[in-house]
Amino acid sequence: MKKWLSEYKHAWVFLYFVIYLPWYFGLQQRGNMGFHDVYTSIDHALPFVSWFIYPYVYWFLFVAGTIAYLFFTHKKDFYRCVAFLFIGMTVCLIVFTVYPTSFDHRPEVIQGSPLATFLVNFIYTADKSQNVFPSIHVFNSIGCAIALIKCNDFKHSKGMITFASVSAIMITLSTMFIKQHSILDAISACVLAIILYILIYKLDVFKIEERVDDQNPRLFKNLSKISR
Repeated sequence: MKKWLSEYKHAWVFLYFVIYLPWYFGLQQRGNMGFHDVYTSIDHALPFVSWFIYPYVYWFLFVAGTIAYLFFTHKKDFYRCVAFLFIGMTVCLIVFTVYPTSFDHRPEVIQGSPLATFLVNFIYTADKSQNVFPSIHVFNSIGCAIALIKCNDFKHSKGMITFASVSAIMITLSTMFIKQHSILDAISACVLAIILYILIYKLDVFKIEERVDDQNPRLFKNLSKISR
């Protein structure tokens, strides 16, 4: 156990969820007043497609699998990935706090395969249609796709580029076709992802390369200051 803790001491970054989870679920407990509806004419034109629930639920496996793979194999890529995700998720929480949004335009789901119908209704029940702009679902799928494509194991792998890109695209489309999110939620998540991609992967403003080499946890202390 001591050897494992020494080898994987970068697991300390998951302490972020001690802050994230109470904040997110606390916001979900707010009443129904004062929320801005992000519904648009494009959302009205998009049909409800029940089978898109499968890529929507696949998001959980895609994100968890990406983080787990990088955690055990590539510490620098892991730090880049979680910096991208955690900063973006914090930005989303700040937006949810000061600009509450909703997307309550869900249909009555009675058609489709039994499994798809069950999963859609389960998601509708478990996840309120509030705090949707930007979409964390879309943002995290883009962040994980970038992390896989940029990972040294897959930098020149057309297969991984295709897999990661298709995964992110299908998950993004799923949020709109199961009427869980507006197109505005998806677009804002893409804009946030572009900004963080430039800051973390292009400019490396947090000097992740140097700090990981030094095993210096000050990186995420600085990130936490920026997120406040």
